[in-house]
Amino acid sequence: MKKFIVLLVLLVSVSGISQSVNDFQYVIVPTKFTGFKENDKYRLNSTTKMLLEKHGFKVFMSTEDIPNDIGNNCNRLYADLLQDNDFMITKLKLVLKDCKEKVIFETDFGKSREKEYGVAYNQALRETSKSFDKLNYKYNGKNGTANEPATTSTQVETVNSAIAASVNNQETFYFAQPTATGFQIIDAEPKVIMRLFNTSQKDVFIVQKGAINGVLLTKNGQWFFEYYENGKLFSETLQLKF
Repeated sequence: MKKFIVLLVLLVSVSGISQSVNDFQYVIVPTKFTGFKENDKYRLNSTTKMLLEKHGFKVFMSTEDIPNDIGNNCNRLYADLLQDNDFMITKLKLVLKDCKEKVIFETDFGKSREKEYGVAYNQALRETSKSFDKLNYKYNGKNGTANEPATTSTQVETVNSAIAASVNNQETFYFAQPTATGFQIIDAEPKVIMRLFNTSQKDVFIVQKGAINGVLLTKNGQWFFEYYENGKLFSETLQLKF
């Protein structure tokens, strides 16, 4: 009888603490990951925020003002990047922990053999996205906000559709990753859409986009990609985050 009671208590305890990543809708991304000495090194923190948003999470940087109505700290997951590099390969995994440091979800290691650190780390991070593709994350309404009822499945689908629509608007999600000679511009997939090469002017770059060459410059705080095609000058606005 005593063994039965002990077993029952253990089962209740395990079921009480068992949580799924689908129980959470909010993720906090730090400004500096474990093992990195600088804030947003190689823009990994910014890229992680974008990656998580792409897969349906509501994400805040730890330096942002977090709304009071999202509830207490245990209503959120906390992101971290872990490294396991060797001489030839850069390896990263993205980990989501709860407020008690328990790992709720972790990706497979993303890998890159690129020699340039900025490119290698971002390539490895993009590789971790494959684990989210298999996860099929969908918030189930648990761990609701302090002042709102739990979100219904229909509401979650609406939110995710809105995020998907936002992701498809590529201008919103263009951002720059540093390279040895300038930057590479990434879209929401993410994939490289163009490469920027530094010039003697801070806000002017030479652009290589496939077979098209041009320049990127700012006018009144807005970025413009300008190039000639068939003798005609084109000027495209780009929403970029450096």
